[in-house]
Amino acid sequence: MSLKSISKTRWKVHPDRVTIYPYGLSYILAAVLAIIFICGYFVYLHYLHNSVNSSIPLLITLIAVIALFISWAGTSVEFDTSHGIMRRKLMGFLPVSSIPFSRIYGISPVTDTLGSYKYKVFKKENRYGKGILVSCAYGKNDDPNAIAFVNEVITPIHQLLATYDAPDDFKVPIIDNYEFFNVVGGAYTIKKNKTGSIIFGLTLLVIGIHELTPDAWLGHEINLGRICFLMFMLIGGPAIILAGLTEVTFDRGSRLLTRKNPIGWGNKTYSFDDYNGVQTVRKSTNLIYTGTDVQVYFLQPQSQKEEVLVLQSFFSTRKVEKFIAELNTIMS
Repeated sequence: MSLKSISKTRWKVHPDRVTIYPYGLSYILAAVLAIIFICGYFVYLHYLHNSVNSSIPLLITLIAVIALFISWAGTSVEFDTSHGIMRRKLMGFLPVSSIPFSRIYGISPVTDTLGSYKYKVFKKENRYGKGILVSCAYGKNDDPNAIAFVNEVITPIHQLLATYDAPDDFKVPIIDNYEFFNVVGGAYTIKKNKTGSIIFGLTLLVIGIHELTPDAWLGHEINLGRICFLMFMLIGGPAIILAGLTEVTFDRGSRLLTRKNPIGWGNKTYSFDDYNGVQTVRKSTNLIYTGTDVQVYFLQPQSQKEEVLVLQSFFSTRKVEKFIAELNTIMS
């Protein structure tokens, strides 16, 4: 068995249950840590001249860390088809959560900022939240493991979940008040805090210009940190101002989406007829959630290539769901 196959999503299909193991990468991390720990332990004994007895606490700690990684790799998500319950089992045997099938919205792909995607389970009451991981990360749409996972696991589970849906679970909400759009006739323009963006962008730009003067607060030494700081201030400031002045409008009369700004940089026009769906991208920095982008896709008729446009970013999943509901109403 290769390292690549170990890190991929594994699953077992039985007549009364489907068990998924999405954390195979932890086996590889455990092996890497074991090699590092063995080398460090050897140095601790032979080069630092410590005795075996004195190293026992350290050895126990190292073994415990490796054991935790191996145990985590056994964590599973089980769909109990006989009882209609999904369970998440820590280390493969300790239940830590359970969700009735009637509360599950489905298994959906979630794209991250690096372009890879994972499959997660989402509840009906929180369709754009954190979700529960059920697969490893995939870098390509044609990954054989991803294709097999969809065909052998996701599709049959979705067919089963459909039998637990209530009539109102997927009822399209009636939008009579737009929270995120300014409505003028048949034109819907996404609301933005233009004043805040302009003030923040100007502040960054002024600081950047000040750092180029003889009275610069950070001195005049040329180093990588100073160069990056100046680039962020002098480029980021105008970029934030431009983003604040950029308008995205959906015109139901002409059936066109337009993005425009005062200088014309990045202006785009798309036809509603080329609309190819909406997707959310959860962003994180150092494993800390920093927001969710709402993106729309358009298929260019000439090249048949897909173009993506980021419409808005939210931290609250409630706002994501409301924004998408309003968007779907406009595009319908």
